[in-house]
Amino acid sequence: MYFTNHENLVNCLSGSPVSVCTVEIKNPRIVGGWLRGRKLKSYLKISTAAIVIASASVGIGINPAFAQQTAEEQDRGIADIVVTATRREESANRVPLAITALGGEALSDLNVTKFDKLIEYLPNVRAASRGPGASSIFIRGLSTDSPGLQIAGTAGAQPTVALYINDAPASLVGRNLDLYAVDLQRVEVLAGPQGTLFGASAMGGAVRYITNKPDTSAFSAGFNSSYAFTKGGEESVAGDAFINIPIVQDKLAIRAVFYSDNQGGYIDNVAGTYQMPFNGNVGVAGKLPTGNPLLVTRAISSCVGISNCTGSLYRAPTRQTINNDAFVEDNYNDASYRGGRIALTWNVSEDWSVDLMHVRQELDTDGVFDFEPEVGDLKVTKFGDNSLKDRVNLSTWAVNGRLGALDVIYTGSFMKHRATQVADYAGYSNIGLYLPYYECDAGVYYSSRAQTAGNTCYAPNKSYQVRNRTERMTQELRLTTPVDKRVRGTFGLFYDDNKLFDNTDWSYLQEAAGYIYRRSPNPAVNANDTSVRPVKVGFFNDVQRKDRQFAAYGEASFDIIPEKLILTGGLRYYNEKASINGSSATSFGGARGVYNAATGTYSAAATPPTLYGISVNMNQLYADSSPAKYNGVLYKANLTYRIGDGSLVYATYSDGFRPGGFNRKPCSVGSATCPTNADFVRLGTYVPDKVQNYEVGGKFSLLDRRLQVNFAAYQIDWSNIQITVFDQNISNQTFTTNLLDARIRGLEGDVTWRTTPELTFNSAFSYNDSEMTKYRKNTTVLRPLGGPLALSPKFQFNARLHWEKELSSGLAPFAQIGIHYVGKSISDVIDNVDIRYGGATAVYNGVTVRSGDVIAPIKAAQNLGSYATAGASFGVSKDEWRLEVFGDNLTDKRPELYKSGNDGELRTTTSRPRTIGLRFSYKI
Repeated sequence: MYFTNHENLVNCLSGSPVSVCTVEIKNPRIVGGWLRGRKLKSYLKISTAAIVIASASVGIGINPAFAQQTAEEQDRGIADIVVTATRREESANRVPLAITALGGEALSDLNVTKFDKLIEYLPNVRAASRGPGASSIFIRGLSTDSPGLQIAGTAGAQPTVALYINDAPASLVGRNLDLYAVDLQRVEVLAGPQGTLFGASAMGGAVRYITNKPDTSAFSAGFNSSYAFTKGGEESVAGDAFINIPIVQDKLAIRAVFYSDNQGGYIDNVAGTYQMPFNGNVGVAGKLPTGNPLLVTRAISSCVGISNCTGSLYRAPTRQTINNDAFVEDNYNDASYRGGRIALTWNVSEDWSVDLMHVRQELDTDGVFDFEPEVGDLKVTKFGDNSLKDRVNLSTWAVNGRLGALDVIYTGSFMKHRATQVADYAGYSNIGLYLPYYECDAGVYYSSRAQTAGNTCYAPNKSYQVRNRTERMTQELRLTTPVDKRVRGTFGLFYDDNKLFDNTDWSYLQEAAGYIYRRSPNPAVNANDTSVRPVKVGFFNDVQRKDRQFAAYGEASFDIIPEKLILTGGLRYYNEKASINGSSATSFGGARGVYNAATGTYSAAATPPTLYGISVNMNQLYADSSPAKYNGVLYKANLTYRIGDGSLVYATYSDGFRPGGFNRKPCSVGSATCPTNADFVRLGTYVPDKVQNYEVGGKFSLLDRRLQVNFAAYQIDWSNIQITVFDQNISNQTFTTNLLDARIRGLEGDVTWRTTPELTFNSAFSYNDSEMTKYRKNTTVLRPLGGPLALSPKFQFNARLHWEKELSSGLAPFAQIGIHYVGKSISDVIDNVDIRYGGATAVYNGVTVRSGDVIAPIKAAQNLGSYATAGASFGVSKDEWRLEVFGDNLTDKRPELYKSGNDGELRTTTSRPRTIGLRFSYKI
């Protein structure tokens, strides 16, 4: 017999043989709440081996298709993970969607607490990582790379992957919310466009952190502690604890979680020196100058009109040298996570409940998390402070209830995120076309004044400070019809108000070069930060970006053949308003002191400047066009056929999109900062880019549920791709524009095989064939058509074996080993941002140089080699405690997770070297 409510089940248990009282719960949320209240407790004591309860909300996670299996058969099978990927609670293996779900126990077994560790077990997920709190997430190869963090807030595009904490959107521009993964029920990764249910920025997929909710039925508490040492690095110490307290039995409970994780460094900042680069190659036949592009341009220009010029007429500047003695330190890239969350659940009645949660986290880092291969293994030379202070407060609320036959949920969230990042910026002298103006005497920048305004480039020590503040409020109302009906659906309304305040100061002015004045923002720009800046600040952004979105969505399913053939359709109407306000300010022009040629020094002007110049006033520039309005409809269609009781195949079409936005500064054809190329005349705005996804897949439960095989094959057409570009030949400021179309074809899958009750094998793989198919603008910036997208390896996979056995003594020894492989890829779709000569034709050392010829190629696209890493753990548990020894990166490899040449110096992000640790856990 099958029963769909607890009253009938109780009657059955009271008067029938227990072996025939099997539950198939059609409304798991309502009945699950009743089960959590333990009203079945006395009945279940009769014979738990004969009763199978398939309830998502109690976390048993057994697929209803196997409801009549015995307990012994269940023990041999693979436990289900219940997910909410379709906004309903359902077994992951019954959802016609490519989904990877790692439950709380699996996360603990894998020692996953941070995102960089999590992606090792996600076969089609990559990240452009610059360290904790500074990664961009990509799924299925929807990546073109990201800009440098110093301009991501102002000029960066929205992410292609949506991040959720429960039902709260938590994506950031240019960064990831690097939430410490502790006391989680599960992590869900939904691959492919999720536009209808999850909206903007879910064009590549969604990553969802699902927290453990308070349990109103029983007290519980526990803690984890760990100590680890890293080869060649410092020790790491971590601890976390939770406590669950029922305040009113079965009615009201709170759950609190606290954690602290101090990770020792492993990258050394070694002694070094630096000066603005320049090699004139004077008299070397066939050799052009190299170094800072303006110095190179000046040297070439000195040969204009001179036959067989050897460059000897150019008066090379005197260049001062700096050292980093004050910043030399071994293992200086430390990181610490501190925070916690508190949650409350109130079961108002059998049909209504309220959930509240607040999360706070502080993430602090020192140093950098990418090294310079030319300096040495895990070594850099940095000449100033490098640090990050990342703070997030996230409050969420949810009201769950029932109105007649409808399940109702109202959710909301408010997130306030602050990131303050300070970084050494000395390397920008390698590529900064305008840097000699700020760091050198005026005679270096203006060659006509070389004899009267000095010819020295001073100490090139400089930095930038980013202050990003995000405030995001969301509201969502969702209605769900009964799941046991032939026609069923989910419908909702969504509102999102997302504000980003970016204040970034670049400190590169040299007092020795005459920059001796402190200045304030010009009152005409209505700055958010009106403070007087330090003397060295030569340029700053003071920008506010807003994105407001309203959406109405729905998905409905119809059983063409009940329990066999299901048709699902969905759509989402979105109405978005994107706006930008603020300004960029500059010290260019009139800010230098008075030069004394006799002494080579500067003195204050009679009327010193007190205000910055206005590089761009966006309040005026976009007064008539901001906000930009975008609206449209996203569609989804799915056909699913269920095979037997535990398998299915499906075909899906789905859409996704990413919001548009504004740039700081457009250019006009023929201007000094814009080429005579009409394709780039409209740099002021960029429009949404979109994807269309065609997918077929299957999920197969075999060998009496001991083998689970899932796969998905897909084609994604990505059009009007937003790409963030720094090309000084087009604009002297980084900009985002719609530049490209691409196509991605791929196959992904996973296998779980419980070979014996003690031994389980897990593996996941992806094959991704991405191709750039069309230029949207006439450009020399991008790699050739036909090439792959960034961070999109053809093949990657992971595999792990887990063994655990309970002995007669009650001890349960366990062991696990895993490997992770990633194939070759590239770091960027931008090939070379070539700085081009803009002067008259010249012959330098016998080489003819014409206007438009390359003088300084900057390699943006770096080749990332394939790699494999391995990890293992073993230990023992009994009752409430667990002791474990673990090892990560056992072969001590240096995988090239990401490479960047943003400042003319190659830097590689890699994994932590071999790390061995001990962890102890206790729960009551």
